[in-house]
Order: sequence, then C-alpha cells, then structure tokens
Amino acid sequence: MSVLQVLRAGIERSLNFALAADAASPQRLRPLAGKCFRLSIEGAPEPITILFFADRISLMGPDFDVVDCAVKASLSDLPELSDAGKATKLLQSGRVQVSGDPVLAQQAAQVFKQLDIDWEEMLSAYIGDVPGYWASQLVTKLAAFKPEPGTFQRRASEFLTQEFNAAASPLQMALLTDDIKVLMKRLDTLEQRFANR
Repeated sequence: MSVLQVLRAGIERSLNFALAADAASPQRLRPLAGKCFRLSIEGAPEPITILFFADRISLMGPDFDVVDCAVKASLSDLPELSDAGKATKLLQSGRVQVSGDPVLAQQAAQVFKQLDIDWEEMLSAYIGDVPGYWASQLVTKLAAFKPEPGTFQRRASEFLTQEFNAAASPLQMALLTDDIKVLMKRLDTLEQRFANR
C-alpha cells in the first residue's frame, strides 16, 4: 500500500466522520448518490476523485475513470470558485476548466461547505468538556479564516527574500542587472581589442 493510498484512506475516513456528525448531510448527499466528481489541482500528486453514496463518500484512486464532472484549477484559484462572478471569469479566462456537469461541481462543493457540526459537543465526548470547548473555538476560528487574495504569495516572497535569503529582493535584482550590464560592456571592449589585433 502506497503513502498516497494511506493518506487517501485517512482523508476519506475523516470526511465521512464529519458528514456523519452533520444531521443535514444526507439531504445534500442523496441527489449525488452514484455520481463521481474529480478535482485536479496543479502541482498535486494526484487528483481528488469523490464517489458519492446516499450516506457517505469514497475517495477513489487516480485510475478511476467513470467521472461525471471534472474540474482543473490551481490552488490559488480554488477560494475564488465560491463566488459565481469570479468563477465565471476564471472559466472564461481558461484558468479553471470544467468538463461534464457543472451543476454537479457546485453540488459536490456544497456537501462540504455547508457542513454544520457542533464541534464542542463532538469533541467533548472524546477529550472532556473544557478541552472540547477550547478545541471547538480553535476549529471555528480556523474554519472562518479567509486570507486576503495574494496574502500567501506575498508572505512566501517575504520569507524567501528576507528570512531565508533564497530569492533576490527587487533591489538585489536591480544591482545584479547593473553589474551584468557593466560586465557586458567590458566583455564587448575586450572582444573589440582582440578583433583589432
């Protein structure tokens, strides 16, 4: 069994656990029973393929070929897909590609977006009332966290240039460009000297 298969099984179990904790999820799952949705994210090791049942989901491997709807997008474009106007622009620009039934893609997303779980009650049963309360507060804050567009890219750039020094800052790039121009002029001068001999 590969690492991806183990990871897929763990995610499937967690998602089914979350779906079972939401009393309204069977209503959202029922219309999707027997349908298969695939999400391909650029750079991911394999696509996410979800086969829906009336009361649960199964994560299928990348070789599963009976797919009713497939979406291809980059990770940075995924948050934009919840806004219909932005999603339309992404589709028109070709940054997001949909094949198959686009309504199925919306329904599949709603199965998970509309999860309504009483985290405090569920966690309290496992770790106690007070830790359950604090853990549920953390889960609520994490679920509500929505970074501004470009925040991740800006922070990554800052980290690479300032903290890690792995990438050049704009000033360093300008200085390097100037140095290269000076070296190119010197090289041209030397070439002319050798040509004149």
